[in-house]
Amino acid sequence: MNDEEGTNARFSPLPRRQAPKPSAHDEANIREELRRIRDRAEFVACSDRDDFVDGAASYDIASMVVIRLASLTERSEFVRWAQTLSPDEIAAIRTIRNIAAHAGYAVMKDDLFWEAVTELVPEIVERLLEQ
Repeated sequence: MNDEEGTNARFSPLPRRQAPKPSAHDEANIREELRRIRDRAEFVACSDRDDFVDGAASYDIASMVVIRLASLTERSEFVRWAQTLSPDEIAAIRTIRNIAAHAGYAVMKDDLFWEAVTELVPEIVERLLEQ
């Protein structure tokens, strides 16, 4: 883009905006997302463990469970909620998410994935919903 003098103007970034403070609306959204994650985990737990293989609907839903839970841990309005979780829990959630989201990144151990989604995630979500 040319400026008034006919020379090329350089890009000048705007000042960084401050993140808005969490509101009651944010809390309601987080609670609703946690309920959805819990419901998806319950759906997986009610499915047949023998059918829980890559490509099955329950496996894909389990992947969404960990992807959505991990994404919550990265949102600024979730900070107070994340303090309920241990650093190891957050690291485990993000690691499972990375494995589930990046096919070929690493081999998913289906038994551990099943246990995480059907036992550990519901316990974590219930603990978060109690806040």
